[in-house]
This record gives sequence, structure tokens and C-alpha cells, in this order.
Amino acid sequence: MSTVLLIPARFESSRFHGKPLVDLAGKSLIQRCFETTMSFGYDTYVLTDSDKIANVIPSEHVIMTSAECTDGTDRCISVIGRELHYDKYINVQGDNPNPTLDAIMRVEAALDDHYVVQGYKSMTSDGQANPSVCKMIMTNEYVHWFCRGALSYGDFALGFHGYTQEAADRWRTFTQYPEEKSEKIEALRWIQNRDIVKGVRIEDYNGVEINTPEDVRTWYKENVGDRS
Repeated sequence: MSTVLLIPARFESSRFHGKPLVDLAGKSLIQRCFETTMSFGYDTYVLTDSDKIANVIPSEHVIMTSAECTDGTDRCISVIGRELHYDKYINVQGDNPNPTLDAIMRVEAALDDHYVVQGYKSMTSDGQANPSVCKMIMTNEYVHWFCRGALSYGDFALGFHGYTQEAADRWRTFTQYPEEKSEKIEALRWIQNRDIVKGVRIEDYNGVEINTPEDVRTWYKENVGDRS
């Protein structure tokens, strides 16, 4: 079965303007995400509506998407079965400078049994009250809610998602509800349209997802040393 890796990225982030082009030790965030993902040997594309982002990625690996896409999932779904034709589509979020092959392979394998999957790991105590951390609640590996509020239970939703053509077909019929807009978590659209998301555990993943300027400082500490 064929698999493609998709990296959705937008410049106009509401929480961190211009985030994909933030400098991480001489390379932009989106360059680090793309180059690492590309090294895994899969067909790989950056999906964006920004010329600024497109200009730092080789043109043959860029698909320009509509500015009307509401989020990363919407951007990925917009090319499935249209510009791209594969069996499995893996969304590696563009705020992830250190994706791993293990995480991608776990999501890829989970798509054998379900049409939409969400990577996750156990939530640490410092993430429980952090509003930049997306939390998810599951029962028997199936997700029934996502949120950013403080929780003493649940799991940490990672930036690795998987879709098949069936997932795209379903998504295109969905309604966007106020809770999704309030939480800024598009994955709620699956739940609120009475669909089913399967969780896939990626416990060994320790990368830093860049959601805020503070995350940039954390990335430097963990990958380079304290930033001067």
C-alpha cells in the first residue's frame, strides 16, 4: 500500500505569528520538519497557502492550498484524492521540528484497521495545566474528547495524524461547531460529527512541538543548549 507524508503549514498562526519561519539554530522550523520527514524515504509534501513558506522548500515538494482551509487537517483533506492519490496519508504537523520514523510507522500501521488515527503519549504533570497542550480522553483506544483546559487525567495528543480516502470523504460532509473554534482543536470536528478517532500510542516520542515562543526556548535547551 502507498503512503505519503503531508506537512501542513500556515504563516498566519493566531498563537505564534510567522511560526513556520522561526529560526532554530540556523534553519527555520518548517525546514527542519521537512528535511527530517523527507529523510524517512516517503513521498513528502508541504501544504501551504503562503509564498514565504513555499520559498524555503524545494518547489517539487510544495502544494499550494486554499487560504480558505481552516486548519491543518482541512489543508490535508483538501488534497486527498485530488492532487494526491495514495492509500494512506500521514499528517506530520509543521510545528514539529523533530518528527521520528517510529511515530510515522506506528500511525501508518494503525491505518490498516481504521480510517482516521491520532498519535498520543501519556501526559506529564507539567502539561496538565498548559493551555498550549492538546489533551485527549479515550476509552479502549477510541477518542471521545479533545481540550486544552487543565486536566489531571487523559493523554497528550501528538502532531501525528493518519487518514485514508474514507476519512477525507467523511470530513468533507462535516459541520464545524463552536467548541472546535473555541478550543482551536480541529480534531473535535470528528467527535462532534459522531465519528470515531482511533488513538495510537507513541510513548517513546520526546520531541518539542513549537506552539509558543516559550517552546522555542525549550527546544534550544534540549537540542542546542541555553540560547544566548
